[in-house]
Amino acid sequence: MIINWFPGHMKKTLEGMQKNAKLCDAIIYVLDARVPISSFNPKIDSIVGNKPVLYVLNKADLADDAKTSKYLNLLKSEGKTVISLVSSGASAKNKLLAGLSELLAGKIEKNKAKQINAIYKIMVIGVPNTGKSSIINAMASKSKTITGNKAGVTKSVQWVKIAENFALLDTPGTLWPKLEDQEVALKLAFVGSIKDDVLDISELGLELIKFLIDRDADKVRLRFGDWDKDGEIIEIYDGFCRKRGYILRGGEIDYLRAGRGFLDDFRSGRIGKITLD
Repeated sequence: MIINWFPGHMKKTLEGMQKNAKLCDAIIYVLDARVPISSFNPKIDSIVGNKPVLYVLNKADLADDAKTSKYLNLLKSEGKTVISLVSSGASAKNKLLAGLSELLAGKIEKNKAKQINAIYKIMVIGVPNTGKSSIINAMASKSKTITGNKAGVTKSVQWVKIAENFALLDTPGTLWPKLEDQEVALKLAFVGSIKDDVLDISELGLELIKFLIDRDADKVRLRFGDWDKDGEIIEIYDGFCRKRGYILRGGEIDYLRAGRGFLDDFRSGRIGKITLD
């Protein structure tokens, strides 16, 4: 299964981000806490340049707490300003504003000393479906952008004025032209950062269960029951499918429905709090 997805609008978005970055005071870089390394876009480093960056490990409620702490400490040890977040949580706005205030403390103090009531422009970036628009809505305290739990919802840049002298620029999620590391591509597909419509969902469901058995077998067992440890992965998968009732008329397994079901179980957190990186 070879995964690659880089529609034309992403190329235009990257070009637009490069222009807009020059106008911004800082960047909010939204990462998915379940794939905090895999959701780094290597093309964005050159766009960000020397701008101050607040790294946000979003969807922390779906990720393994210990691993989230590990990655927070790793990024902090590299001198980065980073927070973990649940964008729908009550504390999201305060955590984000505190992070931005820390990031821009020097500039804010200088403007206060000069009695300048500045508006700080912040660009929000990240791969698709990391929750960028939800973060902006949390900061604005009401829905001002279009959100959705799938890749490719935000189609154009949107400036959103919020309180506390900040204006945020929402941007469409962007990948990079060639996903050479197919394990990274799989992880991005599992969390919904690659559009389901361009994927073989039947095969992706099997790849997900195979991956989770290798990485977090106990949580798979709690959700779907035990399996023959000497069995082939397709036999184990078929057993899970039959337990869940993913059966067509005639007794054949409905692999498309199974793929969708297992992916939904993972993405919604019903299998447990799992970090893939």
